[in-house]
Amino acid sequence: MLAFSYALLVTIIQLAGAYMRYLPFRQVVDHDKATVLWRNMLIWSIFGLAINFAVTHTLGVTMATYKLLFFFGMTPYVIISIILIPRRLPQHFFVLGVQALYAFMLHSSSGMILTIIYSTMTARLLPHELVIWIFLFLLIYPWGHKLFTSLLPDDQLASDANLRWYIALLPLSFYVGCIISISNVTFLPELSDRLSRFAIPLFFFIIYALVHYDSAERQQHQRLMENRERLTRQRENLKEHTKLMQEYEQAISVLRHDMRHSYRIIYALLEKGDYDSIKKHISAQKAMLENTPEYKK
Repeated sequence: MLAFSYALLVTIIQLAGAYMRYLPFRQVVDHDKATVLWRNMLIWSIFGLAINFAVTHTLGVTMATYKLLFFFGMTPYVIISIILIPRRLPQHFFVLGVQALYAFMLHSSSGMILTIIYSTMTARLLPHELVIWIFLFLLIYPWGHKLFTSLLPDDQLASDANLRWYIALLPLSFYVGCIISISNVTFLPELSDRLSRFAIPLFFFIIYALVHYDSAERQQHQRLMENRERLTRQRENLKEHTKLMQEYEQAISVLRHDMRHSYRIIYALLEKGDYDSIKKHISAQKAMLENTPEYKK
């Protein structure tokens, strides 16, 4: 019963990690693709639960089992995401690294809580650590949801070839550094040791938050400059349009004046019966009209 409960908790945590890794891509995945993605995730979670139970039942609830399940258990979920959300491999690696650090912080926090309560940390407390992990995950979920939803604010990872993989592998390098430092350590009984382990991912998230804030500020400033330039162009176009309208109104006013003058001349000639002069006047007006640039166009 303990092995199954432990395996179930591990599977829930693995699914929670898969969901957090999905959030940055939610806007680019349509409803049908998302349905297929999560159907495959849930199907695999059934097999994953069986594998987690088999490993735990065989090896027991130990730190070695703990590391084995969490270091390699997320791999199938990552592969499913990469296959069903294609052509975004650098983004997948970046999100994977951030989510791994996020989960690492929760594991460190839950371990510190148990160390404070029991003054030590043993394999017997590992199921409690998983329960506290899930509780902490739900407690800070609003912040985590906001973080991962806006994790990829622009397409720099996809468009900038020089920075693409450097940025993508940065959080993973932090995570690997954390893992290497504790790979041969069974437990960290001292609270100070756990605090130092907690500080590494915390430092990354602080740096990332600063960089993300600066990037958001620069993007907002760029959008403001683009809007200002667009408004300036619209204002200049409006001025030009107003000037053209004034010129057309002036031209129409002159045309009306000329037409009234021409009509008075024709009426006067009609009263005299001077039809030859009328024809000459009309021919002259027609010739003058044909020589205007607007008529030639």
